[in-house]
Amino acid sequence: MDEFPFADRRNVLKALAAGSVVSLAGCGSSDNGEGDAGDDGIGDSNETDDDGMDNGGDHPPGADVLGGADDLQSEATVEVLALDSDQGAGQNVFSPAVVWLEEGGTITWENASGSHSVTAYHPNNDRPNRVPTGVASFNSGVISEGDTFEYTFEEPGVYNYYCTPHEGLGMVGLVVVSEATPGPGTEPPEDVESSSAADGLNQLLALAGIETEETTASYDWTEATWDSYWYSLYNMSTNIAMAGNGVPFPIPGNDQMATLRDQRLPAMVENADVEMPPINNPNLTFAPFTEGDPSFTQQPVLEDDTGRPDASTLAWDMEQSSGVVSPSSLAWSHLKGITWAKNFQAHFDVLPEGMAPKFRAQLLTTLAQVGIRAALLDGGSRDNGALTSENTFELLSQYRPSEGVIEDDSRRPHHHSAMLWFLADITSLAQNGWFGYVNPQPLIPKDNDSEGVFDPPVGIQEITDGVAQTTMELFAPEDVANQESTRSVGEMLGAVGYYGPQAGNDDRRSAAAEYANGLAEVIEVNLADDGRVENGAENQAATQGIVGQGLVWASQLDGVDHTDMAEDVLGYLVDELWDAESGTFASSVDATTYTISARDAGDITGGLNAADAVLGMDVQEIYAEYFDQTINRGHLQRAERPQSRDENAEHTLPLPPMAGGEFGQAAVYNAEIQYDSEADEWTVTDDRFDTEQSLYLANQEIWISQWGGDFYQGRGVPGESDEPPQ
Repeated sequence: MDEFPFADRRNVLKALAAGSVVSLAGCGSSDNGEGDAGDDGIGDSNETDDDGMDNGGDHPPGADVLGGADDLQSEATVEVLALDSDQGAGQNVFSPAVVWLEEGGTITWENASGSHSVTAYHPNNDRPNRVPTGVASFNSGVISEGDTFEYTFEEPGVYNYYCTPHEGLGMVGLVVVSEATPGPGTEPPEDVESSSAADGLNQLLALAGIETEETTASYDWTEATWDSYWYSLYNMSTNIAMAGNGVPFPIPGNDQMATLRDQRLPAMVENADVEMPPINNPNLTFAPFTEGDPSFTQQPVLEDDTGRPDASTLAWDMEQSSGVVSPSSLAWSHLKGITWAKNFQAHFDVLPEGMAPKFRAQLLTTLAQVGIRAALLDGGSRDNGALTSENTFELLSQYRPSEGVIEDDSRRPHHHSAMLWFLADITSLAQNGWFGYVNPQPLIPKDNDSEGVFDPPVGIQEITDGVAQTTMELFAPEDVANQESTRSVGEMLGAVGYYGPQAGNDDRRSAAAEYANGLAEVIEVNLADDGRVENGAENQAATQGIVGQGLVWASQLDGVDHTDMAEDVLGYLVDELWDAESGTFASSVDATTYTISARDAGDITGGLNAADAVLGMDVQEIYAEYFDQTINRGHLQRAERPQSRDENAEHTLPLPPMAGGEFGQAAVYNAEIQYDSEADEWTVTDDRFDTEQSLYLANQEIWISQWGGDFYQGRGVPGESDEPPQ
């Protein structure tokens, strides 16, 4: 949830799951899945082509050489490949990877499989110069299977180039024209941001017989944001399509859902131009349970006789699940899903057919709409939404579907803010005509004038406005802090910031701005002179992070500007709570033991994202160190899959089969870890999977990740990813 920053260091992204109303009442449990190369969703995302030119004898594609100093070529053909397995140089390769060429010689690149580019390391391409001084840049742009690109090399010297979608996987190439004269292309690639690309260039220079000093890149912003991307994906795909830790779609015995599935799944396949879903027997969940045990219960089948993972073998133990649904467990899960759906559509033109991005976009938005109908409209045992109070949009805290009973009828601000955040983003899908929402026909129309859906008619805009109005009426700004804490005020600011651009009319937008300003006043009352936010969570860094992000997100609304306050709040986070010696954030200035939950990590990540993306604060090195120490070394993420694994990294995580238990565990977050700064030791203090916290962190991580850079528009800033690509 690839071609592009959808791929790992050595592997190409495989993709999400498949399968395709609406009552939570009387449901059973379903299965779960986790795989390895295909486990995210997850059929193989690339076509196979093993015909790469291997002119280097025993060297595999991606590490092969054509010609030499005494064997210059007048012309050459380089195949651009997405291989089905890593033969030692990666799966996305140029072959031959090194070409010796005469002056005036021409190379033709033929794209045999996947979507790639041929792009010079040059400032014109926003990269350091690694071609002969004074030479113009070249760039094919992303080309698809069957396309070619041709370039004639007039000047002698060494040319370094890369593939834009797969630079982070080390997909690089080398051209030596006439002779390997010293120049930018022969220097150690220390200025190349991607460590995988730098390693690849070092290897190709060595193959060409050009001596350079070995470049050893530390764990940096690029590495951290790549891992943020992968861990976010693992948690989302496991939760929505693999674990079965929730209400399954369709619910066994629910004829309405079965009919919906039987009608909708073929329509999704037809609209997606694929023959079948990319995973067999998916465990689709439209209402995730709040907690679960991510241990596998049997030996997983990662590739069945159809070449797809069999999710029915990848289940968690539902006897260890909480069995209850909350507004937050549902909202954060589906916010993550529709964010993926947007990303798929933004790259329909470059993602490989095997990834079935159109199918996935439809599936994720379908599950989100089923979840909305069940939770808010008609899925309860009381002839209303399972999580609503009577005929209102007041959200109740916990519902047990198997018994059809409310287990906690309290109204909590953080549940309302999570739901509002989610509904605002899916409203942008509906109102702006995103593919995944309109294909097949929406389960919830964009407005309330459609016939035959609900009686009385109701649309996604009306639902979103209704939840927003209810939230603002139910919780006065000061009540948000009094009922929970200033941390929840920060989260509510972020939710209102998301809602503002999606409000149904000017009056509602004005009401949102007024409410945001009221929330900011609560923060100001609780703000110390040094930027410390008082009366927050036990983890002070978490409070600073989410309050800072909330102030920035809300400041995107007309009539709201609290960025100066946000700078003070986030300044306290990085100036007072950053423990540079330990490489993580202190829980407080006096603490020696730091307790960090998945939600804490999400709050901190959100604050750093706002600081970097909007305020321009210098936090990238801090984030990289924080992520490596807290998430990797501290094992907040309990396992990783081959896509993200770097055997040379200082802090690696086990692969799922080695992560504990008889059959291994899913690559998802632990609920809580603890750091003893005096002993320099990390401990996992809660190894449950907390859905609300984990999927909240997964959303924050995708916005700061590589996907949140050039590949995904907006970095999570409200209103920045509303319009689909043209």
